[in-house]
Amino acid sequence: MSFRFNRSTSSVRLPSILAIGFSGHRKLMDEDKCRTAILRVLDEWKAENSGVVYGVSSVAAGGDLLFAESCIELNLPIRILLPSPPETFREDFDDPTWERAERVMASALSVEVMGVSQDPTERYYECGIETVHQSQLLIALWDGEESRGMGGTADIFNFAKEQGCPIVWIHSVTGSVDSLNENPNLMRDAELEFLNDLPDAATQVPLTTPRSLAQAWFDKVDQNASKVAPQFRRLAAIPIFCTAAAALLSGKASSTEESVIWLWSGTAFGAMAAVLPYVMRLSRRQVTWTRIRAAAEICRSCLALWQTPALYDAVGPEVVPELAGMLTWLNYLKMSGRTSEPATLEEFKRQYREDRVQHQIAYFSSHASRSATAVRTYRYVVWASLVLAGSLNAWMLLSAHGIVSWTPGRWKPVFALAATTGFQIATVAGALLAVNDFQRRRDRYRELHRMLMQWDKQLELSRTWSTVLRITSVIEKALLAELIEWRSLIRNRKLPQK
Repeated sequence: MSFRFNRSTSSVRLPSILAIGFSGHRKLMDEDKCRTAILRVLDEWKAENSGVVYGVSSVAAGGDLLFAESCIELNLPIRILLPSPPETFREDFDDPTWERAERVMASALSVEVMGVSQDPTERYYECGIETVHQSQLLIALWDGEESRGMGGTADIFNFAKEQGCPIVWIHSVTGSVDSLNENPNLMRDAELEFLNDLPDAATQVPLTTPRSLAQAWFDKVDQNASKVAPQFRRLAAIPIFCTAAAALLSGKASSTEESVIWLWSGTAFGAMAAVLPYVMRLSRRQVTWTRIRAAAEICRSCLALWQTPALYDAVGPEVVPELAGMLTWLNYLKMSGRTSEPATLEEFKRQYREDRVQHQIAYFSSHASRSATAVRTYRYVVWASLVLAGSLNAWMLLSAHGIVSWTPGRWKPVFALAATTGFQIATVAGALLAVNDFQRRRDRYRELHRMLMQWDKQLELSRTWSTVLRITSVIEKALLAELIEWRSLIRNRKLPQK
């Protein structure tokens, strides 16, 4: 595929993408009939999708191998998932069939071992279930009968059916084709369209490799998220100030002869406090930021793990289904560029620790300090204002009961207004502290800083890819946890498209 795009529309876009999974019998009555049916179905889906279509399957003898060979015949990329390592998997083949499987694996985007169980049938089952998870559409070559053992096509078919996965069922005996769980929006990804329509980044890298496209996509989404985020909390404070001003002006009206002016002013500020959140579209801004920032951070996480031998799985479509298209694209780009960008374990560790872990440690350290300073400042303001206002009120109460000898006299309205102002300042400061959530952020930043320091030490001491991948997966999930939570809060809301 080409990684250059028409700059008259957008220089950085991810077109539609469709991952077609497959599950089928190993023993077939008529392989030629089955091959023809598979080719016909694949060709139809390829013609309907103007973007990228690729296959996901094993290369077990029978249906799986026919599907993989059909993908290659139609120039569709293929991702191979194996139930066991090739040297063990080889035992299930005769020599001619294994030669066919080897040719397919040599042409595949990637070859990955998915089965982890000791029992061979369980490994086949695990591989089949993972095929469903990694696909948006499943082609099943099935005779309609129950499985003869765990991991059979019936098991995978029923799992996909109950999960709501769109299925194209090719009857392995009659050749008839049926569709289940049809999704009219399968070829349309609304969230990917929304992200594609965002303005391009100010500066761009040349789109010459899969990695450069992923980097340019991240730069684009990240810069758009940064444009939205800084405004939200500042704008959210405006209605709070308006409410406080309305209370003060209304209170002033009761202690002056020109009460009409103060009442009108207080009413105006009260109306502003009620209307401004809608006029400024604060809720819409928050939703927009959450959508874009979640996409940017997941893309950042994927880029951080780009040179690992495994595909990105710290966050999957099952966690953020709205971003399934972007996640599928990022993994497809990584598979496309994997052979040209190898990295040794030590090279990856060094780069990941420097660019990801150390950067995040510094980030959380500085932001924890800022949040702690903000918490102290707002608390000082709250307590100072409360003490001042309370002292003035106490003085006037004591004076009113004759307990103190000095009576404010004509300064009484001024003292009353000053006390009211003090209480309002304390209220505003407390509200701003709550709106900006400084205390929670401070504690969160400190905790993440502590954990990252511990994980960074573990990475430094790790000596195998499996250990390093486990630690990096934990790190990425921890860094993304809060964004995923925020994303879930808007899942059932009507999302703005611009």
